[in-house]
Amino acid sequence: MTPAVRTFFNRKADTWDHGHDAARLAVSERLIRGLGVKPGSKVLDVGCGTGVIIPWLLEAVGDEGSVTAMDIAERMLLIAREKCLEPNVAYIHASIERAPFLDRSFDEVVCHNCFPHISDKEAAAREMFRVLKPGGRVTICHNESREEINAMHRAMGGEVGKDMLPEGAAMESIFTRAGFERITIREGGDHFMFQAYKPCAEEDA
Repeated sequence: MTPAVRTFFNRKADTWDHGHDAARLAVSERLIRGLGVKPGSKVLDVGCGTGVIIPWLLEAVGDEGSVTAMDIAERMLLIAREKCLEPNVAYIHASIERAPFLDRSFDEVVCHNCFPHISDKEAAAREMFRVLKPGGRVTICHNESREEINAMHRAMGGEVGKDMLPEGAAMESIFTRAGFERITIREGGDHFMFQAYKPCAEEDA
């Protein structure tokens, strides 16, 4: 993400939760619960913002799992931490384009309502691949359609005016080049869902 985008989200952090529409939150909950994240999983929440999806992820991973919440906007992270101080949640101020994690650290990478704001999407996909364990999954999801997301950003202008969610073929190309396989894209009137897997150990040797 660019410094301008970081500034934008730091500026919005204190009022961010006030703007959440109940219907959109319900879509987010449905999407995250529907992932079927396994108990004991280690999950990276990319662009966690104020921690909207953290409770649902924690419910899925249970006491034996963990959630690492990462965001480029430190004010967003501070609010997320104030809302949830569970011992199996870590808060990291960093960008997914240069993720500060060891190879093969996570079972799941989830990027909710964030991907358009990542400036170097190719680098982000490579880093997601690197930090996932063999057989691990990346999920990019939104509680609006791609068309709605892109139209909203164009209308907002300023720091986020050019932050677009790529079309399906472009998304597939980005993640295929990074090494992912078994790519699926589901677009509906109220959501966007992209998923891809890192090859399993035998294929990843």
